[in-house]
Amino acid sequence: MKSFLLFIAALSVYANAINCVEAYFKTKIVDYYIPGDYVLDSLYKAPKGGSESTPWFKKQYYTPGNHLPDSLVMQNESRTVKNVFHFTQEKTTENGLTKIVVRNDGKFYHSVEYFASSDSISYAYTALDLDESYTLKGYFVLRNDTLYSDDGNPVYLDENNKNVCYEGKPGEDNFKKITYEAKGDTIHLITDSEFSLTDLFFIPVNQGSTAAIRNIRSAQQLKKYQYFDLLGRPAVNKHFVQIRK
Repeated sequence: MKSFLLFIAALSVYANAINCVEAYFKTKIVDYYIPGDYVLDSLYKAPKGGSESTPWFKKQYYTPGNHLPDSLVMQNESRTVKNVFHFTQEKTTENGLTKIVVRNDGKFYHSVEYFASSDSISYAYTALDLDESYTLKGYFVLRNDTLYSDDGNPVYLDENNKNVCYEGKPGEDNFKKITYEAKGDTIHLITDSEFSLTDLFFIPVNQGSTAAIRNIRSAQQLKKYQYFDLLGRPAVNKHFVQIRK
């Protein structure tokens, strides 16, 4: 118990020591199921005025030490869906390249191949969309207070606030503001774009997740949807698991 408490205390200090860009880099790899220090605990998303979408919520549950969830609950204002997973995975590493193949109930779910260092990562992520296989390739490189990626939209730190960073250019459709908050050992990110507002909560991979499911808040209360369908898959025609845009 003492060693566990020391571990949590160390994580708390670490989470408070990083800035917004570093936090974004550490959590961005979760989009591609690349093992790291954190996993996605929950997500709250709602469109801004004029969108036809409704506020949307996702909560995942883990066994401590697992990067893959045991189950997830997804809820909007009219529907709740729960998925239970039975994941197995095969991991191989050769010449610095790590490959992880994940199956659910014995069937292919996704795979990822990646090279990783403390400040960069390149990956090839393969998954299924309507039984069709697709592969996404990309990279992230952290340099000083900027995170570069293959999409050409760097994430850069606010000049006056280390807990705020931005992606894209002001006035453009892809621009968004990211606010980082360390809540103990939890990383809380708020992404604010022209189209939606999203809260994301990441917990240490060794912590597991037992928190009670929160009820979805109304659009007026949430002010804050949907890069996943209600089966927990990336939404059709999206280029990757876009939980942040």
